[in-house]
Amino acid sequence: MYLIKEAAQLSGVSVKTLHHYDKIGLLIPQKGDNGYRYYDEADLERLQVILFYKYLGFSLAEIAELLNEKKSDLLSHLSRQLNLLQKEKDHLEILIDTLQKTIQAQKGNVTMTTKEKFTGFTYDNHTGYYDQAVQKYGKEVMDRARQKQVGKEEEMMTAFNQVFASFAQHLTDNMDVIDAVNQALADQLYHLINEYAFDCSIEVFNYIGKSYAANPDFKHNIDQFGTGVADYASHVIEAYVASHR
Repeated sequence: MYLIKEAAQLSGVSVKTLHHYDKIGLLIPQKGDNGYRYYDEADLERLQVILFYKYLGFSLAEIAELLNEKKSDLLSHLSRQLNLLQKEKDHLEILIDTLQKTIQAQKGNVTMTTKEKFTGFTYDNHTGYYDQAVQKYGKEVMDRARQKQVGKEEEMMTAFNQVFASFAQHLTDNMDVIDAVNQALADQLYHLINEYAFDCSIEVFNYIGKSYAANPDFKHNIDQFGTGVADYASHVIEAYVASHR
């Protein structure tokens, strides 16, 4: 049995967080007559699963639902999450290789092609949000979007990558979001969405821009170009939309 401070130290989770999990019924330890909370091994196993799901972007409410399922279902979920983490590991290894090559290129030891510079920065992962987009725009709209992309996948990926790589550079340069260069870049992004995805109104573009910062999947993907790029791009788009209403 572990006291709450011991459980916190073992897991790296704060005592305050454990109190919160207890309060919402996500992780309820045994309570002694003295009022102390005691965590057994089963509690810590449950906490480990909670932390895995949190890392993968699930909300506490979603985690509660998952933990209420049968153990066989939970094992199935964990197996899928392991697969996702393995893919993320593979992706990070690609990014590390790209970064190492970039360092060597900056030293003048190697020459990188434009394509090599963007290896690993796959905004192409945007297609992984198909199910979410269907809920927002409808299956018919998204199926038409997919048809528009057939045979143009690499062309589309390169175009989107270049936009977000530019946003990353502008953020590094502390360029104001309302700068004409940034606004031209937002306009380019708006037209790319219309060209490769679907007929996107200015209001929908506003929603997409907000999603870059608010949606954990979008944010994680775009921030691969640099920490804070998703929020920065979102603000640029916000300014663009405000000037085109």
